[in-house]
Amino acid sequence: MQEQQTPLRVFCVATPIIPAIRKFEFVDQAIAAHGKIVYLLTGDPENCEAMIQKILAADKLPIVNLDLLNGFSRDRYAVNYLKRAGARGIISTHLDPLRHALSIGLYGIQRTFLLDSGAMDTITNQLKNTPVDALEVLPALVAPKILERVRAISPDLPVVGGGLIQNMKEAEELLAQGLSAVSISNPQMWIR
Repeated sequence: MQEQQTPLRVFCVATPIIPAIRKFEFVDQAIAAHGKIVYLLTGDPENCEAMIQKILAADKLPIVNLDLLNGFSRDRYAVNYLKRAGARGIISTHLDPLRHALSIGLYGIQRTFLLDSGAMDTITNQLKNTPVDALEVLPALVAPKILERVRAISPDLPVVGGGLIQNMKEAEELLAQGLSAVSISNPQMWIR
């Protein structure tokens, strides 16, 4: 049995703007940003562990998008490796690695693309059957449309908007509409 960890929603409150690293050279800027969470949207077997360790050394939570890593499969072995490397959680559109991550004490963030009402139905059903620690919805600008459905299933589940946020005004409007946080890959927007 894994030890109980702090709910991810607690860290989202402290990190309304989540730095989402797309290039290795932005790690230092991400760890200098306010908040506790840092997303890794890049990496490979040669540099992933170094980025994770640098984020940990800054007392932040490295959450790795398994789907965007190079040289990794989306399976339990990759999740096990990421845990050994120090990752505190994974993001994925795939339920199997999320279930495994949760079973070994990592945070699991379900990522989904909200393209139409069918996608809303699918994610609603998945949330009913597979509990996760947070939901990340892309593009961010449509994320508020699913909040009512998510809150009916899990009132405290953090909903993060990601993708296509062009400026701080958009980020602030999304947060005001009820999103728990927004993930942003533009380093100029990480310092608030």
